[in-house]
Amino acid sequence: MTSKFNKILEPIKIGNREVGNRVAMAPMTTLYAGHNGEITDQCIEYYEARAKGGTGMIVVEGAYVNETGLQIPDSINISDDKFIPGLSRLADGIKDNGSIAVLQLIHSGVQAWVEQSVGPSEIGRIDGKPISTAKTPRALTTEEVTEYVEDFAEAARRAKMAGFDMVQVHGTHGYLIMQFLSSNSNKRIDNYGIDRNLFPEEIIKSIKKKCGKDYPVIYRLCADESLGDKLIEGGITLEEAKETALRLEKAGVDAFDVTGGTDDVIHLYVPSAYILDGNEGVFFDLAKEIKNTVNVPVISGGGINTPEAAEKALEDGIVDMVFIGRQLIAEPNFVKKITENKLEDIKPCVKCVECGRRILYMRCLRCAVNPVSGIEWKYLNEDDIPEARNKKEVLVVGGGIAGLESAKTAALRGHNVTLVEKNDRLGGILEIAAVPSFKSRYGDLIKWYEKQVKDLDIDIKFNTTADMELIDKMDPDAVIMATGSEESTPPIEGIENAEMSDDVLLGKCNVGDEVVMVGGGFVGAETALHLAKQGKKVTIFDISKQPDLGLAGLSLLRPYGLFDQYGVSVNLGVPVIEIHKDHVITVNEMGQKVKTKADTIVNAVGRNAILDNDIIKKLKNNGKQVYSVGDAKKARKVSEAVFEGFNAAMMI
Repeated sequence: MTSKFNKILEPIKIGNREVGNRVAMAPMTTLYAGHNGEITDQCIEYYEARAKGGTGMIVVEGAYVNETGLQIPDSINISDDKFIPGLSRLADGIKDNGSIAVLQLIHSGVQAWVEQSVGPSEIGRIDGKPISTAKTPRALTTEEVTEYVEDFAEAARRAKMAGFDMVQVHGTHGYLIMQFLSSNSNKRIDNYGIDRNLFPEEIIKSIKKKCGKDYPVIYRLCADESLGDKLIEGGITLEEAKETALRLEKAGVDAFDVTGGTDDVIHLYVPSAYILDGNEGVFFDLAKEIKNTVNVPVISGGGINTPEAAEKALEDGIVDMVFIGRQLIAEPNFVKKITENKLEDIKPCVKCVECGRRILYMRCLRCAVNPVSGIEWKYLNEDDIPEARNKKEVLVVGGGIAGLESAKTAALRGHNVTLVEKNDRLGGILEIAAVPSFKSRYGDLIKWYEKQVKDLDIDIKFNTTADMELIDKMDPDAVIMATGSEESTPPIEGIENAEMSDDVLLGKCNVGDEVVMVGGGFVGAETALHLAKQGKKVTIFDISKQPDLGLAGLSLLRPYGLFDQYGVSVNLGVPVIEIHKDHVITVNEMGQKVKTKADTIVNAVGRNAILDNDIIKKLKNNGKQVYSVGDAKKARKVSEAVFEGFNAAMMI
């Protein structure tokens, strides 16, 4: 079948290895390895699914080269020959399914998860590392640096023995090699300080010497340390990165993977929907400069969701390959569906960074929109979900995200599914969430579900209320209640003077120039950013001192972040006690009342579940299987709604 994405599907050579197409899976931490860093079945099947999905090159997440380099518990270990057999199972799983297998080699330096980390100098991160020690890092001796060069080379030897087609040396994102390259972290007075390129150069030369000059090495290059963040002054510049690239190309690097940033600006190098706001390829501008500097292939990406964005970058000669990360977690069959011209069936990543948030809390990777991610050992993809032994009549009440996932999965298992929706369209509150430009990918997700339920021939009854009379008439074997939620109305004096955030987002009310947002959780924060981008002056009050906005929230709340850029005033731990038509009354830490004027006050304190417990009780008394999912149980995130919908359908 012919595809219009010719450049994506075109082969490319890296060193002496030919890659079948120009899509590389970016290395991303999963925490799927064992406690000692050994390879597990979970790890193998996760990568195997992306290889089976047509990805040209799989770059496996960072494997630490010695015990001081541990990034986070349950990372992959390659510090000893005893790990080679397990690594070979991983390499085989990738290659047997048609992809080129690449293992990333890493030492985390001052960002390592050890009692006392090591680095080029006694300098830690600007923000500190929330998952590691507070001790000041220890500076490596000159002799130790040469030993670390050997450790990288030995790790490459093990990767080659295990069957990996090539290795990628991690030289960005604030890890050890980048720390040696940056003037912000390298204050040494020996040769490794006088010549900051010496450490990575020796690593490349040593790998080539140990593995052979024909064994391909990709170098992940930091082309800009700050990525424009004002908290970071100095550090690696683009011009310095060009010098490093030329030096390392001469040393033997076969391709460059161009990114930027450190963990101090993780919100920029793992950009959320707030940062991207519809954009794709955040590192392409940097990659173009590096490509104009070197003569080997250049790989880059950043927030890529669509084949169109990847194809254009390749056609324009900005890059030679495109790396795709979170989109391949959401949709392992990304390349396969491009090849088969099934573009509407590509499940979109919504860039919520749920995957990254879980890692920060030391939870293994899961995807908000792909309930099979992380359990590929059980179901390699949705096509492998087993059919139900006994086909049943299933009624799904509610066409929001939880209901759609329930209906889709139940239908995939062979059940006869009917979905009842009280409105005239699908999507539920996700349709409201998708209104801001930076949340438009949620609209794409709704379209994806609409396509799936149509293809599965699910009977959808719009403008229909699922009361007991209707349910008795339909007489289903199982009922999934996905009835959603409604906005909460807090017991604040004068709350009737506030507009509801749903109405604000849907344009059902006029919003003045000065806005007070009552509530700073996800609903309040996103509504505030939406209004601020329209030029409104927004003030947020939230009773909590630290609302949970996850990893994505870093881009909003950090100094010089999006709220600062758009003039949003954030007041945490400040309760609103009165709401008037043109102002609110809050209480400060001293117990004093404070008046804040506003043209519009918006209620955004959260949502309450909509669930008829009497119906559930009657259904259970009648011997029906009944499940409540998503906001019908408790107002929650998309990820929870998707997983609950999936699991309910799997239990029928």
